[in-house]
Amino acid sequence: MDDTIILVFVMATLGQVGLCTTVLLMRTPQRPVYLPLATFFIATGIISTALVVPDLLPALNARYFSITLPAFLLLGPALWFYVDGLTSEKAWRPERRDLWHLIPFGLGIIATALTNALSVEALQKIFINGELVDRFYPTLVVLYIFALILGWTIQSGYYVIRILYRLATYRRRLKMLFASTENSELKWLTWLLFVIGTTWALSFASIIFDNFAGFLIAGPRTGAIMALAIVWSLAVWGLRQKPGFEGRYLDDETDQQDLARSKADGGEKYSRSALSPEQAERIATKLETAMKQDQIYLDPTISLPALARHIGAPTNHVSRTLNETIGECFFDYINKWRIYAAKPLIASGTKTILDIAMTVGFNARSSFYKAFKRETGQTPSEYRKAFLKS
Repeated sequence: MDDTIILVFVMATLGQVGLCTTVLLMRTPQRPVYLPLATFFIATGIISTALVVPDLLPALNARYFSITLPAFLLLGPALWFYVDGLTSEKAWRPERRDLWHLIPFGLGIIATALTNALSVEALQKIFINGELVDRFYPTLVVLYIFALILGWTIQSGYYVIRILYRLATYRRRLKMLFASTENSELKWLTWLLFVIGTTWALSFASIIFDNFAGFLIAGPRTGAIMALAIVWSLAVWGLRQKPGFEGRYLDDETDQQDLARSKADGGEKYSRSALSPEQAERIATKLETAMKQDQIYLDPTISLPALARHIGAPTNHVSRTLNETIGECFFDYINKWRIYAAKPLIASGTKTILDIAMTVGFNARSSFYKAFKRETGQTPSEYRKAFLKS
């Protein structure tokens, strides 16, 4: 082979794809959310293989190209379904209403069929030599494929934007419902999406410049390296990532209806929720009692529905009271009380910072530090030193 480096990276990618796909498909019966991720791995493997087919299987080179186009058109929907499943407030399963996402993939399958109807000579001239064939059908196929490539660009941009918006909405939603979110924020996915988006942009630019200007922006080596980086990153994080709401799905129908009405920042406001100022004040008083006397904030698994049940109020009313009357989201409200309880423990110096964090309801030292610094303007160590000096 002309470039052994490309072969090494492609083989490594295919090895990762084979292993990860096997593991994910075994998990799919219990967690269907892993099926889209397995699909993404398979599509990436098909695309990566195209880098070595010209040297290893030259006779299939022209026809293999037609298989990669549907694979490209499957990447965006597969990644979207995966993110949708990770951020869903109910156990995710494929639904018929989502089939429209696969329309571009279906068009890609049609392109594969149309392309394979061409003769080997025509395929060689068009896709390998870059020559035009002066006949109606080959010209029609070329125009159709070029339209799909442009469509893939639009599709990719659409899914990148949509996924980024979903992740932002999901993180806001977590803070509306839970006081501990450090294991569910999916920050790694944002960085990975940046890498994937960059790879897609380079791929499209290479296709355009190769066909119209005669040079590549990113060569096969770059493509092989970035494909391995994407697959490896997804293998490291995706195989161990559970859906963010797993174990605390909104299975109760009443809670689902209440919480749907209580969405803020991009969701419905509270125009439909009949809550008078007097009721809001009563709920605020109950909340303060639950914090001071019951110390419910010490429970590391506390959630908005659980707090609402504890004080005997509708979930959407509690959410509205927190946001409009008290002026804080659930996440900030609970953690403020946790910091309030942590201050005397830090000042006494009898426990370690980690022990104190766990005692007051945090699940991680890092989230405790972040919340404490936001609330007091000091780290726990700085607060302890300042207290001892005074």
